[in-house]
Amino acid sequence: MALSGDLATMGLEDIFQWLAVGKKTGVLELRGALHTKRVAFHEGRITSIWSSDPREYLGQYLLAFNRITEDQLLEALATQEDEQQLLGRILVNRQLVTEAEIRRIVQLKVEESIYDTFLWNVGSFDFHDGAASHQKSMLLSLDVTGIVLEGARRLDDWKRIRKVIKGGDAVLAPISEAIAERLPLASEDADILSRLDGLKRVDQLVLDMRMPEYKINKLLFDLHEKGLVRIVSPGGSLGAHPSLQLQRARALVEKQKLQEAQEELRRVLQDQPRHQDANRMMAVVQGLLEEKALDQELIPELAVSLDDLMTTNLGPNEAFLATRVNGLWTIKDIISIAPFEPGESLAIFSKLIKRGILKASKPAQGGDQPGAPR
Repeated sequence: MALSGDLATMGLEDIFQWLAVGKKTGVLELRGALHTKRVAFHEGRITSIWSSDPREYLGQYLLAFNRITEDQLLEALATQEDEQQLLGRILVNRQLVTEAEIRRIVQLKVEESIYDTFLWNVGSFDFHDGAASHQKSMLLSLDVTGIVLEGARRLDDWKRIRKVIKGGDAVLAPISEAIAERLPLASEDADILSRLDGLKRVDQLVLDMRMPEYKINKLLFDLHEKGLVRIVSPGGSLGAHPSLQLQRARALVEKQKLQEAQEELRRVLQDQPRHQDANRMMAVVQGLLEEKALDQELIPELAVSLDDLMTTNLGPNEAFLATRVNGLWTIKDIISIAPFEPGESLAIFSKLIKRGILKASKPAQGGDQPGAPR
C-alpha cells in the first residue's frame, strides 16, 4: 500500500500516527523546499533517518558536542571514503568516542531531524510500503507517539518565537546588568551569551555553534523572556515562506535541469531579492554549474590580510568557509566539514576567489602538504 500527498493537506502528525497504528514497515520520503529526508519504519517504529541537509550529518553533531575536532573529522571522513566504513565505527575504533556516546548522539540526530520537518512551511511525502532504507547506519527503535508530541510542541514554540525573532537575520545583544544579577548561568546560556555582541546575526550563531536552528532560536527567545538580552533587529527581511516556484526549482535541480532551475529562481529573486531560501538554492545551482570549473583538489589561501578579512562584508556561510582556510586543507576537505550544501560551498569558493579574497594553488609535488589531514 502506498500513501502520498502534500503536507499542507495531511500533516506529519497524522502521517506518523497512521504508520504507527498500522504497524507499517517501509520508508517515508519527505520533500521540503530545500531538502529531502527518508524515515525508515519497522512495524510502526522509527529505525533510522537519512537527510540531504549537511547540518544533520553525524559529524556536525559530534563537532557541536565537542567530541571531536575538525581535523579528526577530516581524517575519519578520508578513512570512510577509502574503506567504506560507518563514520561512528571509525571514531569508536580510534577511541575518540565510545559506543554509548555514538548511540546517544545518533538517536538525538534522528529525533532532531524529524522535529525539524514539523517546522516546514511546504512539502510533500511518499510512503513506500515494505521498502528497505538501503542505508548503512546504526538502527534504533523509536516510539512515534513521543516524537509526534514533541514535534507538535516545537511547532507551537516556533510560532511564538517567530513573533519576536522573525528570521535568521535577527540580531540580539546581551544586557550586562541583568546577566550579573542571574549568575551563575546554565552552561548553554553562558555560551550563547558570550557570543552575542549586538552585531552577530542568528544564522551566524547557528553555524558557529552547529546547533539546530530551533534550539538556537529557543535559547535566545528564553533569554529574551528572562530579560537577559534585547532585540537589536527582529529580522524577517529575508522572506518567511518558500513559494511553489521554489518547489519547482528544487524538482528541476533533482532532474539535473540546472539552467531551467536557475531561471525559475531568478523569477523568485526578481520579486524578493533577499529571499533566504531562494538565495541559498541559487548558490547551490550556481555551484553545480561551476563544479567543473573549480578543482576541488586545489588548496585555498587568503589573498588578503586577516585584518582586511575581518572588515570584509561576508555572509555567514562565506565567513565560515573563509575562516577554515589554513593553507593545508584542500577545497574538498573544507567542503566535507561545512554544515551546508557542497554546491553552495563551491559557489562561495568561486565567488571569494573572483573577489580576490582567496587564491588557490595545486598541492606541492611529491605528496600531501606537511601536516595535511589526509
